[in-house]
Amino acid sequence: MWTAFLPLVAGVAALWVRLQRYLSRLRLWEEAAAACGLLVEECSGFWDLGLAIKARKGSLKVRIETSRPRGRVTRLVVEVPEPKHFSEVRIRRKLAGWRRGIEVGDEAFDNTFFIEGPLQLVRALFDAQMRHLLIRVNAEAPLEIARGELRAEVRDELVPKILSLLLEAASRFAHIEHVAQRVVENAHEDPEAGVRLQNLLFLVREHPKKRRTVEALRTACGDPSPQIRLRAARELGAEGHGVLIELAESSVDDTWSAQAVTALGRALPFERASVLLTNALDRRRILTALACVDWLGRSGDSAAIDILVEVLAREEGDLAAAAALALGTTGSPAAEPPLLLTLQREQPDLQVAAANALARVGTTAAVLPLKELAEHTSHHPEIRKAARQAIAEIQSRLPGASPGQLSLAGTEAGQLSLAQTETGQLSLAKDPAGELSLSGEDG
Repeated sequence: MWTAFLPLVAGVAALWVRLQRYLSRLRLWEEAAAACGLLVEECSGFWDLGLAIKARKGSLKVRIETSRPRGRVTRLVVEVPEPKHFSEVRIRRKLAGWRRGIEVGDEAFDNTFFIEGPLQLVRALFDAQMRHLLIRVNAEAPLEIARGELRAEVRDELVPKILSLLLEAASRFAHIEHVAQRVVENAHEDPEAGVRLQNLLFLVREHPKKRRTVEALRTACGDPSPQIRLRAARELGAEGHGVLIELAESSVDDTWSAQAVTALGRALPFERASVLLTNALDRRRILTALACVDWLGRSGDSAAIDILVEVLAREEGDLAAAAALALGTTGSPAAEPPLLLTLQREQPDLQVAAANALARVGTTAAVLPLKELAEHTSHHPEIRKAARQAIAEIQSRLPGASPGQLSLAGTEAGQLSLAQTETGQLSLAKDPAGELSLSGEDG
C-alpha cells in the first residue's frame, strides 16, 4: 500500500532539496548585494526557469543570475551608463592565435586581454588601477566587457568577492569625465613605461598641434624611460636637441644613444660626434659607434675622412663595413685609396661594402682592382655582383659615357685604355705597356 506513495515522497523530497538550494543561493546573493551597497529591486520566483536578482547602486544596474536554467554557475552583470561610447568598448580573454587588437602598453595586460573600441577612450580607461582590477577578476573567472556591461561567470562562493571588484571597476569607468585629459595624465603618471609611451604617441598622432600635446611632450623629456625622452625630444624639434645630445652622450643604453645620434642629424656638432665615436669604440658600444660612423659619412666635413679611415683600418666586421660605406657616402676622392686597399682584405662582407662605396666615389683607377676582385671571387656571388655594379657605376660617370660602354677584356694587369670610338666604348687595351691612355684621331 505504502509503495504507491513512494514516487510522491521522492518528488516531494527532490522539491524540498531544490527549495533549500534555491533559498541558500538567494540568501548568498542577497548578502553579497547588501555587502556591496546594492538596492535589490526584483527577484525571480521559485518556479522561474532561472534564478535572478536585479539591483542598483546609483547609476549602475546589476544582475545576478544563473548562467543557464538550473545552472550551478552564477553570472554577474554590471551595466555602465557612462562614459560616452563605452558601449563600443569590448574586452575579453585573449586566446592563442588571435590578432593583436588594441594594446595599452602593459605587457601582462595585453597578453591577457583582447581589446577593441574607440582608441582615445581605450587609452583613457585602462590606467594602472583599472588594469589591476580587471586582471584580479579575470584570475578568478572569465571576464568580458561588451555592450556597456561587465560580465563574469563565477562559482557561488566567489560571488561576494567578484561582485565587489566588478562594481569598483564599473564605478571607475562611470566617473571618467574628461577623456582627453585622462590620456594626458596616463602619459605622465602611469607606472608602466609602455603605457606612458602609447598615450604620448596617441596625443602626437591625433592632436599634434594642441597645447596639451606640446606640454605633454615637454614633460616627457624628463621621463625616467630613455625611449620616451627620445621620442618626446624628436617631436619637439629644435627645442628637444639638448635632450637628444644628453641621450647620445649617456651611457645608460646603447640603443637609445644610437637613435639619439641619428635623430640629431646635422644638429650634432662635429666635435661632439667625434668624441662620442671614440668613447663608443673604447666602451664597445657598437650601436652608438655605428650611428656615429654613419653620421660622419653624411657630415660633409673633410675631417671625417681621416676618422673613418682609422676606423676602417682598426675594426673588423660590421664597424669596418660601416666605415667603408660611410667613406663612399662622403663622395670625396680621398676615400678611394683606402677603399681600394680594403678590397684586398679577405672578408666578404667588407669587400662587398668597399665595392659598394667605390660605386659612389671610384674612378677609372678602381676598375681593374674591381675586375680582379670579381674574377677571383666566383665562389662569392655577392662580391662579384657588387664589383660588377661598381664598375658599371664608375663607367656611367665618365664624360660622354652612356650605359653599356664598359668592356672588360681578358688582358694582363694594368692594360686599361679609353677609346674614343664611334660607340664610345671603354675597353681594356692589349697594350703590353699597360698604360691608361685616351686614343683619338691622328694629329
